[in-house]
Amino acid sequence: MRSFRRKCADVTLSAQLLTKRYGSTSGYEAVRGASLELQAGEFISIVGRTGSGKSTLLAVLGALTKPTAGKLLLDGADVWALSEEKRSIFRSRHVGFIFQFPSLLSNLTAVDNVAVPALLGCTMAVEAAYARASDLLARVGLGNRADAYPGSMSGGEQRRVVIARALINSPPLLLADEPTGDLDEDTEADIIDLLEQLHGSETFSFVLVSHNLDLAKHAQRIYEMRQGVLASIDLLPAVVDVEPRVRHFGPATVNVRPDLTVTAREPVRLGANLWGSVRPFLLGGAAVFASILVVDFGVAKYQEMQVRDRGARLAQLADMALSRLQADIQSVSDLGDGRYELAVYLWNVGSDTPIYVMSPEMHAYVQVGKFWQEVPLEPADSTSSGVLKIDGKLTYRYVFDARVKDFTQLLPNYMHVRFSDTMLVSPSSMPKGDVFERKDNFYVYLKPFDVADEVVLKRMKFSGKPPVWIPMPPH
Repeated sequence: MRSFRRKCADVTLSAQLLTKRYGSTSGYEAVRGASLELQAGEFISIVGRTGSGKSTLLAVLGALTKPTAGKLLLDGADVWALSEEKRSIFRSRHVGFIFQFPSLLSNLTAVDNVAVPALLGCTMAVEAAYARASDLLARVGLGNRADAYPGSMSGGEQRRVVIARALINSPPLLLADEPTGDLDEDTEADIIDLLEQLHGSETFSFVLVSHNLDLAKHAQRIYEMRQGVLASIDLLPAVVDVEPRVRHFGPATVNVRPDLTVTAREPVRLGANLWGSVRPFLLGGAAVFASILVVDFGVAKYQEMQVRDRGARLAQLADMALSRLQADIQSVSDLGDGRYELAVYLWNVGSDTPIYVMSPEMHAYVQVGKFWQEVPLEPADSTSSGVLKIDGKLTYRYVFDARVKDFTQLLPNYMHVRFSDTMLVSPSSMPKGDVFERKDNFYVYLKPFDVADEVVLKRMKFSGKPPVWIPMPPH
């Protein structure tokens, strides 16, 4: 609240009747007519159940997702009136993001991960970027972990690196989407305390999305998202009526005319001789019913055992395909004239038992506007087809053609490329039902073949030659 009092006169974000609809005109509305004003240095939170539209609204507020209707102003600028290139620059310099998952680049150290947005956004020189990255890591309590890789860091440490990365460009607006959702209670409290401290010192506007009302109460104002509708809520205790109306209950009264008299009649026993005739049938039916129950119980137990065994087999298959088998992009090489070679590796890290992969099917896409345009791709050798035996690390290669016009520039002069891989995984070379279908998506920034290095270096600072490709975390 300190920074809010200092700068309450300026408005940094204005959302006016934002709507996000998926599908046709009558499609699903994830956000419906949401409006809010966020003043400079203010801290607000948005709560709601899973699926209520919180994350979609945050993506719209951060200029990641275009609204179907409504207007978004950041520091007075109509974000969606900007070109794609200018909007990308604006987003990198004015908005900091903390997503639900860390999404750190595993092959970079902590200080490299923090410095990357400044280097890609050309907001400062290389030396200044690393100096600020080191300072931010020290401020989040990781001064001695600057050279550590994400794989060697705890969940709380990774989250601290993400916070430092989000603040590297000193954005006036910070958006956090469930920043503690995957952390234990103690670490969660530490991260929220850290964010509050940084909010006070960095004086950024802060929007926190959470399903946890206790966390949301740290904010100055709280909104609730319900079925796409955003509404301000008041957490003051409700007024209780200390003297509620008392309802009296008693026996009902029946008025009887005094001139009427009731004469009791002798009760009539119906079916006095029925029991003797139906008893044999009832006993026989009970015996048959008991037999049916015994058989049904046995069948149920057998089916339960089969379901349990099948579930165990599926769990083993899933563990083998998703945990023991690792997959990632090894390299992307420029072959010239818009053709590239993609190398993907599969690594059996679990045990000495081989894993078999059948018919891996790879597709390549380049983002053009809001859509993904598929580009030609084919295996570079026979290794990329048939049945692959993975008992260590195996690399398979593809050649693809990325000559695409008007591609989306999330990163200046680089294409946004997605590789989708589908494969069948089995512990047997000739499986009989023990097959698991695995799907992977890999994302990279790819340097177009017809863009000179000098052009790239005018907008982006690299220590040497601009890389052909830059890995991206899953998203």
